[in-house]
Amino acid sequence: MKKPNTVQTILSAVCIFLLFHSNYTIGNNLSFGAYIKAPLAPDGPTVKDNNLVVEKIVDGLNIPTSMAFLGPNDLLVTEKETGRVIHIVDGQIQEAPALDVSVATAIERGLLGIAVSKQTDGRTFVFLSYTESGNDEDGSDYGSNVEPEGNRLYRYEYVNGQLINPILLLDLTAIPPNDRGEHNGGKIRIGPDNNIYFIVGEVGGHRTQAQNIEDGPAPNGLGGVLRITQDGQIVPGEPIFGDELPLNLYYAMGIRNSFGMDFDPVTGNLWDTENGPATGDEINMVYPGFNSGWALIQGLSQSDLLGSGATSNDLVYFGNASYAEPKLSWVTPIGITALKFLNSDKLGKQYENNMFVGDINNGLLYRFILNEARDDLTFDSGELTGNISLLADREVNDPKENQPFVFGQGFGGITDIEVSPDGYLYVLSYTGSLFRIVPASSSSSSSFSTAIAGGSGGAEGGGGGGEDNTNGNSIPAVISGLYGDNSYSPNPITIERGQTITWYNGDTISHTVTSGQGNDADGGQLFDSEAIIPNQYFSITFEDSGVYPYYCFYHPSMVGEVIVE
Repeated sequence: MKKPNTVQTILSAVCIFLLFHSNYTIGNNLSFGAYIKAPLAPDGPTVKDNNLVVEKIVDGLNIPTSMAFLGPNDLLVTEKETGRVIHIVDGQIQEAPALDVSVATAIERGLLGIAVSKQTDGRTFVFLSYTESGNDEDGSDYGSNVEPEGNRLYRYEYVNGQLINPILLLDLTAIPPNDRGEHNGGKIRIGPDNNIYFIVGEVGGHRTQAQNIEDGPAPNGLGGVLRITQDGQIVPGEPIFGDELPLNLYYAMGIRNSFGMDFDPVTGNLWDTENGPATGDEINMVYPGFNSGWALIQGLSQSDLLGSGATSNDLVYFGNASYAEPKLSWVTPIGITALKFLNSDKLGKQYENNMFVGDINNGLLYRFILNEARDDLTFDSGELTGNISLLADREVNDPKENQPFVFGQGFGGITDIEVSPDGYLYVLSYTGSLFRIVPASSSSSSSFSTAIAGGSGGAEGGGGGGEDNTNGNSIPAVISGLYGDNSYSPNPITIERGQTITWYNGDTISHTVTSGQGNDADGGQLFDSEAIIPNQYFSITFEDSGVYPYYCFYHPSMVGEVIVE
């Protein structure tokens, strides 16, 4: 390994100093629903346009997180917990991985991001971001309490199917004040200026001035979009936030966590997705000096979803920084993830330069159209169907307001979206599958199948997210949506021992049937459906008498009760 450069060394020292010398109290904002992933639809993913089909390219990947193309039908895929970079050529996983690194894996740690850059001298650089293991063993942070080395950005060279010659470009702390390995971000993009853009979250609740805590420690490189050259140097020119490390690394700050960003191929503007805690997922246009508002503002400032009472005047600003409202916000999180512009007309001229976004909770693929100036989203282009008037406030107040821009469903939790060199849209699923969306006229094949596991415990469960298991001894129930004790119908449900209840998800987003209540330490011990995606079913047979309260793990205000006589 080459010796770290000056930027990396100083930044690492700053992070270590803040970790051990800050007395600032850290809050633990956490949306546990983000850690349940949508399963694949039993019959595979579909899109709304009958002229397009979804093809499965490969499956069997191990928790894939990101992908990047080397050429047509030639791509690299990162696996979160194995630390492997998988090479896929013509739909075939190559026997030897291009690289295998040791990663910490707790919660959102792991091998997270990848980007490819072709050089004028013929070399191919591959940039990887990962939480590096503290003892060269995968998962030792989770299994043996070994602290990770850091959240690191490396540059490799791709030669004959292998990644070689690693150079450490950035070294950020991976030590979380709240003892959870979350909010590490990790996506990488090569910008129109040929520089590297790397998005990193707050890493388990760091509260510095970069998180808009005025009396907090100085920024430590977390909670923003960082920008460096491909050699790991400070980008020359007028500083955005300041001319000292680490301020001169930031392109944007005030970001809680993100799993997606991309550059508009028309304007070169950067856009990102941002995850809220129990509320306030966002889509933002990210300009130099953008302050996204966390940890005082999440979602639209006037909605005050965090209950902080803060306005943009309460944020911490460096240099030429300023705040801007999100272009769209969700009151109820969807677990927003990947974002990609389709810089191709291969799926139809109407989709060219549209923005596609994924989520982890529901397995939905969203399509967004930009306005003529390409500085905002528009919902009145005439191409979207549904009640678009509800989106005039730029806030999804009810999950059903999603429907005009839902483009596809059933993908399982989406972790990345990319466009291949030949212009088709690829979708990577946390479940281990890679899909491609192509015109039906050019499709080679399309077949899907998956087994969806059910719950277990004090009752016998099965069919979660899968087929309708109703029979003569089964009681049907419907999951209606976020309506408190009216969310499940009927409620309560009274049955006899040995009878089965089959819940159908009639809502537009995923829900669960989880034993207990949202504040129970043993919630889900008796039964847990995991994610039931829209239009799918989950069945439980109750063998013992008793009263069984249950709730939705995603949305704990949704509650129900089963009485077994």
